[in-house]
Amino acid sequence: MIRKGFLLAGLCMAAAALLPAQNNKAELYGGYVYAKVNPEAPLPKANMNGWVGSVTGFVTPWFGVGGEISAVFGDIAKEVSNATPIHAKEYSYLFGPQLRFVDNAKVQSSVKILLGGSFAQAKLASATTGTQQAVLATAGYTPFNQTKFAALFALPVDVSLSKAVALRIEPGIYMTDFNATKQANFRLSVGPVFRFGSR
Repeated sequence: MIRKGFLLAGLCMAAAALLPAQNNKAELYGGYVYAKVNPEAPLPKANMNGWVGSVTGFVTPWFGVGGEISAVFGDIAKEVSNATPIHAKEYSYLFGPQLRFVDNAKVQSSVKILLGGSFAQAKLASATTGTQQAVLATAGYTPFNQTKFAALFALPVDVSLSKAVALRIEPGIYMTDFNATKQANFRLSVGPVFRFGSR
């Protein structure tokens, strides 16, 4: 079943590649982002939500360079601390190439390889008791505030709503290095793309 799904997706991409090219020269993207992350590596990962914004300029129809900023927020370790959470947030600023391999009036798709940094912080809720703090410390929590290397490998797929606007769905792998622990976490963003310089 999975093989059939990949085969169907590949055939759709190949068919889309035969349609007339769109060739926009720049794009502005912003929207909602979901990630399953945890800057406190000994503790369980948690669902976090936030926002993303990016801009990309294309030097050729297939090669572009861009950058993005994003942020996710959430509560981690609720099951460890007896429902008293640790408030966590991550901000990232990433830059790099975007390689477009499908470009037509209906669909565009590309590969992003972005590198940069990420700032993360995890703070105890003000209502956390001494007993809960001890439990969290035993589980691996320490006061946390770091800026480290980050990377994103993503596959944006844009479905055209008009010549200048599209809806993007962008799954990716978000990599961080907090507390000397390398993580590769799933990230998904969704939102509108505004195109400029289309032929």
